[in-house]
Amino acid sequence: MRHRVRSARIPVLLAAALLAASCSSTETSFPPTTPPPTTAAPSTAAPDTAVPAATDAPSVEEPAPTATPDTAIPDTAAPDTGTPAPDAPATTEPPPSTTETLVPWTGAHHPLTGLPAVNGLSRLPALAVKIGNNDTRSLPQVGLEAADIVYETHIENNVTRFLGIYQSHLPDRIGLVRSARSTDIDLIGNLKTPYFAYWGSNEGVGDEVRAAESVGTFVARSTSGAGQENFVRDDSRGASPFNGFLNAQGLMAAATGTAPDPVFRYGDRPASAVPAAGARWSTPNRQIDYVWDTTTRRWLRYQGGVPQLDQNGVQLAADNVLFLYVDYKVSAADFDSPQAISIGSGDGWLLRDGTVTGVVWGRPFVSNAWHLADDDTGDIVELAPGTTWVALARLGEGKVLDLAEAAAVTG
Repeated sequence: MRHRVRSARIPVLLAAALLAASCSSTETSFPPTTPPPTTAAPSTAAPDTAVPAATDAPSVEEPAPTATPDTAIPDTAAPDTGTPAPDAPATTEPPPSTTETLVPWTGAHHPLTGLPAVNGLSRLPALAVKIGNNDTRSLPQVGLEAADIVYETHIENNVTRFLGIYQSHLPDRIGLVRSARSTDIDLIGNLKTPYFAYWGSNEGVGDEVRAAESVGTFVARSTSGAGQENFVRDDSRGASPFNGFLNAQGLMAAATGTAPDPVFRYGDRPASAVPAAGARWSTPNRQIDYVWDTTTRRWLRYQGGVPQLDQNGVQLAADNVLFLYVDYKVSAADFDSPQAISIGSGDGWLLRDGTVTGVVWGRPFVSNAWHLADDDTGDIVELAPGTTWVALARLGEGKVLDLAEAAAVTG
């Protein structure tokens, strides 16, 4: 399966000159690059023997103080003739400035975002939650903005559903929780035995879930059995099945296991990246747009031509957007449900820092992390540290937006 980004780069390259002012920066989102150290003035004081700062949190290194030589000031007072000496004029010179040297972060990073763990690492396993996006009754989602990674996949009726992955941050409440699908089982198999929370399933998918759990793929939690008390209905959100929520803190308070390994690599922007104003995922019953925002330096999400908001009225956004082109088959456990094939390889796009890069993705086994390579050079492609939304799209459903198309979305 090949779907090269080169076909999409033609309109992108035409827009490159217009985007140069906002997207030509080569800086990455995080962590900052350390500037060259400033050479402090030589000191005549004794050497500073203070203990160096710990390396598990960023610190600011102060330059060594410069002592004033111990030299007597000559007596310039007027002779004692009985007439008082005039007052000395006040100085107008500013105080000496101090310089600071930024110290690069050398501590741990969150495995699923690549961001520095400045407040410490979570030792909890990952939590994967099935979250609805069927229609307006699913809006707004609750807690989705806190996910490290969000997978979005086809379900029946040519609409989509989310699978939110939480590890570095765990909100109190997540919703709207919906039923498991066959797609989910392989998709979260590289998270080192995560917890999988969902609101039931049909009998066939339930059998698949139990089989995967029996071999250690994940720990399943639903509305029956262990942990069921953490699933609640909220009538203020309407009728079932559009009112289910998860008490995430309560569920994970009893969790055992370990934190996941990274499933993506984080680092510098690819050298072959070209400017992009946005990207669109179109299905017969849904249009999803991501538009680069130069103020927040994130990809803002639009659904159905309008901003998609969280429960606080803030627009959903991501630091990275991945289009991974996959095949779908009919689920053997649910003939009405499409199942994404996330094992194997295919083409795709990485959107980061206002650019797009064509990639080839690979994942030979369920337990493997995602491998991304530049589709021209074969070099490893790294994400910007931060959150990532992944569209598991069919071939031909994606489009890179030029400036005019992005402006039409944002109004």
